[in-house]
Order: sequence, then structure tokens, then C-alpha cells
Amino acid sequence: MDGMQAVLLLLTFGAGLSIAWLISHLNARSTLNQARQKASSILTLAEEESESLREKVIIDAKSTLDHERSELDSNKAALNQEREALERDKRRLKLKSDRQRKKLNNRNRRLTKKQDVLLEATQIIELLQKESEKVNHQTEKLHTEVARLSKDASQRLDRLDAQKRGLDSREARVKALTHELVHKLEGAADLTQDEARQHLREELVEKAREDISLELVELRDQAQITAKEEACKVILTTMQRLASDEAESHSVSVVPITSEDVKGRVIGREGRNVIAFEAATGVDLLVDDTPGAIVVSSFDPYRREVARTALSNLIRDGRIHPASIERFVAKAEETLTDEIHRTGERTLLDLKLRGMHKELVSIVGKMKYRTSYGQNLLNHSIQVANLCSIMASEMGLDSRMARRSGLLHDIGKVLQESNDQPHALVGMEYCKRYGEHHLICNAVGSHHDETEMTSLYAPIVQVCDAISGARPGARHIRRDEYIERLQDMEAIAMSFDGVSMAYAIQGGRELRVIVQYSKVSDERTRELAVNISTRIQDELTYPGQVNVTVIRELRKTSVAR
Repeated sequence: MDGMQAVLLLLTFGAGLSIAWLISHLNARSTLNQARQKASSILTLAEEESESLREKVIIDAKSTLDHERSELDSNKAALNQEREALERDKRRLKLKSDRQRKKLNNRNRRLTKKQDVLLEATQIIELLQKESEKVNHQTEKLHTEVARLSKDASQRLDRLDAQKRGLDSREARVKALTHELVHKLEGAADLTQDEARQHLREELVEKAREDISLELVELRDQAQITAKEEACKVILTTMQRLASDEAESHSVSVVPITSEDVKGRVIGREGRNVIAFEAATGVDLLVDDTPGAIVVSSFDPYRREVARTALSNLIRDGRIHPASIERFVAKAEETLTDEIHRTGERTLLDLKLRGMHKELVSIVGKMKYRTSYGQNLLNHSIQVANLCSIMASEMGLDSRMARRSGLLHDIGKVLQESNDQPHALVGMEYCKRYGEHHLICNAVGSHHDETEMTSLYAPIVQVCDAISGARPGARHIRRDEYIERLQDMEAIAMSFDGVSMAYAIQGGRELRVIVQYSKVSDERTRELAVNISTRIQDELTYPGQVNVTVIRELRKTSVAR
């Protein structure tokens, strides 16, 4: 009984548990379904909220991105402006550095020139010191002579004082006698005192004229002595205040190269590049074993400069062949033409001259590429201009006009027509053609005495031209060659029949030939002059031109006994 109840109780309890489990299971499933439904609704709400939130975030992000993009664009523009400003500053600094470099180079060149000038000035000072010692020695002699003359003059003054005292006493006696004689003469000569006074006045006037003439002669002699001393003083002052630059090289120019391989490209296959270059420029191109350089040789500075510029540009370009050689030579000629005009303008600016015709400016620039006896023509003309300015200032004349005359005095040497007539006359004609002052034209035309001098500027230019060309080292010509050329001129003239004497004068610019009157007629003198000038032109080498003058003169002498 008890066992059955226990079993029933157990079964009842198990069934209750099962029912309870089932009920709890069903409740849990319904709760789970509700939770799932609730979770699903929550997820739906969450998705909707996340979608709205995403859209809001995207909108905010877009606005933020647009704002940052605008800020970035503005920053980028500011950076571009700063970059442009930096580029401008960089270019400005580069230009400034280039100018500073040019100034430094110019300063170095000026320092080099000043060193050369200082060296030459030192040599001139040594010469002047030697001359000063000679002058001091002569001065001591003069002081001794002056002391002796002073002593003699003192003794003579003492004697003159004694003579004056004697003359005063005699004058008193003469006055008394004169008074007495006047009365006697009036009675003897039947002349009144006024008539006698008039006669005496005429005699005194004649005597005074003679004394004045003698005084004028003495004053003229004294003026000549003083003028010579003042002229020496002016010339010495002028030479002391201006030293000269050395003449540049007059036969070769050196073109530097970076490597020896360039020489092969310059020569070309079978030397065709060298042949084309020499044909286009008219110079000799020396491509030898000289390390790091190619030599351009020519006695024409203009051709040499064209060749040097063209060769430098060809080496820099690297494409060296006959067609490019012709192109670069033509370009170098154009560049040199512009450089010539700039040189003329720079020269006028340095000399403080203006108002000159552009053709004359170009002619002045061309003088840089001409030489005279090895002396650079532009340097010589600038030196003569400065010398003329100093000398004119010392003499109280217009220094600007003198400076202008000195600069233009040798422009005839640049012109082609100078082969037919003296360069001074050619320069004078060009100055007249381009409106220069008549005093300047006369100074240019007469500085070698081809025309008559009409003002003081002409002899100033002549003297300063001689000073510039005569200083030691100015002109590269050996004394032996110079004398030999003069002797050859005279020998050519003496080789003609009927010539008695021949003299080369004016530094070889003129040959005076004197013929025998009995052997050469007047008609043959012209023929003889032409023949002599033709032989000189064919057989001799000389700068400029030579004027041949044949003189035929008849002289008869008679003696009066």
C-alpha cells in the first residue's frame, strides 16, 4: 500500500514535473517569440535610426570635407603665391648676384689696369727723378751764377750811385747853362722859346719811339722765353696726370676648350671644318698640341674677334660642320656689329661726350678693332682725348671740345677711303659730313699738317697725339725695322736716274726727292713721283701711306767782288 502510494506519488510528481516543464517550455517559446518580435522591431528601429544617422553623418562629413577642401584650395593658392614670390625673390637675388659678380669682375679689371698704370707711373717717376737730379745740378750752377751776378750788380749799383750824384751836380750846372743858352739861342737863331720847345719836343718824340721799339723787342724776346717755359710746364703737368694702358695683343686670340676631344671635332673629317672656318673668317686656325686651347691667328683684329666668337659658340653648341660654321660666323658678325655700337656709346659715356651722330659712334666703336703700329687705336684715341682735355684746361680753353677733337682725330684710319688719301683729311671730311664743329674738323684734319691750323685745338691734338704714340712701349715696332724701312725708301728713290738726294721724313709718311735740274725736266718729275710711289707700294710693307714729293729747283750763284 505504501509502495503503491509511493509509486503513484512519484508518477504524480513526475507528471507534474513534466507538465511544469512543458508549460515552462511553452512559456519560454512564447517569451522567445515575443523577444524575437521585440528584437526584430528594435532592429528595424535601429536600422532606421542608423540610416538617418548615416545620412546625417554623410551630410556633416560632406560639409566638413567641402569646408576643408575650400580651406585647402585657399592654402594652395596662398602657397602658390608664396612660391611665385619666392621665385621672384630668387630671380631678383640671381640678378643681384649677377650684377655683383659683374661689378666684381669690373673692379678686378680696373684693379689690374690700375696696377699696370702704377707700374708705368713708377717708371715715369724714376725717369722724372733722374731728370730732377739733372735739374737740381743745373739749379746749383744757376744759384752760383746768380750769386756772382748779384755781387757784380751790387758793385755796379754802388758805382751808379756815385755816377748819379755826379750827374745831379752836372744837371744843376746844365740847367743854369741851359737857361743862359736859351736866351743866347733865341737871339742867335731868331726863334722864340715856344718854337724851340716845339722843335725839341719833336726830337724827344723821335728818340722815345726808338726807345719804345727797343723795349718792344726785349719784351717780345722775354715773352718767347716765358711762353716756352709755360708750354713745358703744361706738357709736363699733362703727362704726370695721365698714365696709359698697355696695347692689347695684336696677332693672336686664344679660345679655351674643356677637353682635347674638341680638337678632333673642330678639325673634322680630313680637315674640312678647319678649311671651311678659315674660308668663312679669313683667319688662320692653329689646332696643335697646345693644351686646353685653340689659337686664332690674324693681323686684322676685327676678323680675329669674329672668328674667336664664332668658334666659342660652335664649341659650346657641339654641332660643328661647314653649314653650321657659316651660320655661326654670320651670327658672330651681327653680334660684333652690335658690340661695336655699344663700345662707341660706352666710350662717349666714359668721356662725358654726347650729341654725336650714330655713324660717328659706330666708327669710334670700330677703333677697338684697329691698331696703329701695334697700338690699339681706341685706347690711343681715348688717351689723346684725355691728354687734350688736361692740356686745354691748363691753357684755359674748352676741355670738352678738346676731348672731342682728340677722340675723333684718327677716325680716318677706320674708313676704307683712307687708302686713297691721308687719314686726317678723310676724318675731317666725315666730321664735316656729320655736323661736328668747324674747330674740331680743323683739329682732326691738321694734326699731321695736311691743312692749315686755324685754332689752338689743332696744335693741342698734334702734341697729345705725339705724346701718346711716343711713350715707351706704346707702339710695338723695333728701332732696327723702322730705320731699315726708311733706308729702303731712300734707296728706292736714289736708284732712279737723275735723283741727287732723298730724305724720308715725318716718321716715314713722306719721302722728299730732289732731282738734278739738268737731267730731269718738269714734265718728268710727275712721272718720276708715280714710279717711285709704285715701287715703294710693291716692294715695302708699311702702315698707312707714303707721300712722295719730287723737287726740281734751278739755282744760279754769282759772286760780287
